[in-house]
Amino acid sequence: MSSFKRTAVVVASAAAVLLPATAAAADDPEIPAEGWEYSELWDGVNDEYTAEANEEIDELLEDSFEDWSFDNSLPTLRLQNYYIDGGNETPVQRKFRTDYYVDQTGEGFEVALYLPGGVATGVQDLTGGADLDMHYLLHCHESDTDCGEEKRKDGSLVAWTTDGTYVEAAVFHRDGSVATVWWGLPNGDLAVTTEEIIALATELETDPVWDALEADGDA
Repeated sequence: MSSFKRTAVVVASAAAVLLPATAAAADDPEIPAEGWEYSELWDGVNDEYTAEANEEIDELLEDSFEDWSFDNSLPTLRLQNYYIDGGNETPVQRKFRTDYYVDQTGEGFEVALYLPGGVATGVQDLTGGADLDMHYLLHCHESDTDCGEEKRKDGSLVAWTTDGTYVEAAVFHRDGSVATVWWGLPNGDLAVTTEEIIALATELETDPVWDALEADGDA
C-alpha cells in the first residue's frame, strides 16, 4: 500500500539548485502547454548539446558515487515521448535521455532532462483507480511503498515513487524544466536509497535542453 503524501516542507537532503541562466519563463508563449509538435531535431539526435549533458552527468555520477563505475549503455540523445494525449503522435514531450549500468551492482538507471511543454507537475496518484495520464512523468501505483512530493526553498518541487525494486525521483524547476532519475534492479535489494536518488536528481542541470531549444530557433 502506498503512502502517497503532499507536503510543503523542504527536502532536507536536497542542495539548492540555481535555475538555468538561459531558461525561458514557464509561461513563455513559445512553450506550448499542451506539448510540442514532432521535430526531426528531437528524434534520436546526438549533438553538441547532448554531449554537454552527458559529460555533466558523468562528472556528477563520479562525484556522487565514488566507489562505483558506470557503463553508459545509451549515450545522451534528444528524444520525444509519443502518445502523451492517448491518441496521436503529437503533441509530444521533448527530453534528453541517457542510460547507465552500475558495474559493481548490476543496477540500471535512466537520467532524463525535460523541457516544459506537455508535462504535468508532480506525481499522479493511481491508487484510487484513476486512468493513467502520461502528461505526468511519475505515477504512484498501489504496489508502491512510498510516493511523495515536497516543495523546496527555491520554489521547485521534488517528487518520488518507489516499490523497493526501483526508485524514481524528479525535480520540477520553476522554469518548467524537469530532471528525472529512474534507478532499479529487478530482484530488488537496491544499493541506493530514495534519498540518494532524490539528491542526485536535484544536482542535475537542465541548461543543455534550454541551450538546444534556443539553437533550434522556431523548429
